[in-house]
Amino acid sequence: MSLTTDGEPPGPVRFHLLCDRRGCQARAVFDMVIADPPPDIESDLFGHVLHSATIASPHIEELGWKYVQQEGYWCPACAAPGRRPRPRGVTSS
Repeated sequence: MSLTTDGEPPGPVRFHLLCDRRGCQARAVFDMVIADPPPDIESDLFGHVLHSATIASPHIEELGWKYVQQEGYWCPACAAPGRRPRPRGVTSS
């Protein structure tokens, strides 16, 4: 899954998305201020690690990115119904 962050809540966090669809190299970066601190790492490791992504997920969807189970994040072009863009570097014959 190609969603990474820079920064720790509470405060500004920068999100980096890279399309996980094979052959696609689409990227997106956005900043978000997350007011709530994550849960304590000792009591909730999973919640601590996913805190920022959970809060940002509605915004990621608004940008047109979709989370595909067992694949990761797909960019708007790859996630569009019926659209299967050709991977970069591949030419038609």
